[in-house]
Amino acid sequence: MASQIERGDAQPIKRAFLDYVDYSALIPNKVSMARDQLANDRNFLTFFRYSCTLIILGFTMLVKFRLPESGQPPPPDDDWLMSRPFGYTFIALGLCLFIYALTRYFRIQYALIHEKNNIEAGWFSFLLMIVLALFIIVVSIISVVRSYTYLNPPNVL
Repeated sequence: MASQIERGDAQPIKRAFLDYVDYSALIPNKVSMARDQLANDRNFLTFFRYSCTLIILGFTMLVKFRLPESGQPPPPDDDWLMSRPFGYTFIALGLCLFIYALTRYFRIQYALIHEKNNIEAGWFSFLLMIVLALFIIVVSIISVVRSYTYLNPPNVL
């Protein structure tokens, strides 16, 4: 079918149903087109995995996931005041990262189809990863300090 289109034959082409459903562009494989396409797919899947991890972490914080320990009283309700905003924040970050991944994927896909190349300095991704890493470190430190003070309360007379 592609050979008929490339030759410019004026004969009508019978198309299968899946040809109408599948929206894919037939482009020539010049230089490194296949490699760039696979790299774009790989990067999208990496962003998708990272956004799913953030969303799952946020829901875990909202559900107050705790492993049961024998002889320990249930955690106080103060933890809900702290874990709730962090949980919603992680969910929002995960959704924003997913939307960014989708827009980036289709923007690069469009550029590849039109045989253009977008050279990025990578500053936005670099700063985004630094902000997310700092946020996760702060949440981890706060969680460790809160759990330590909960398990070892100060001696008050």
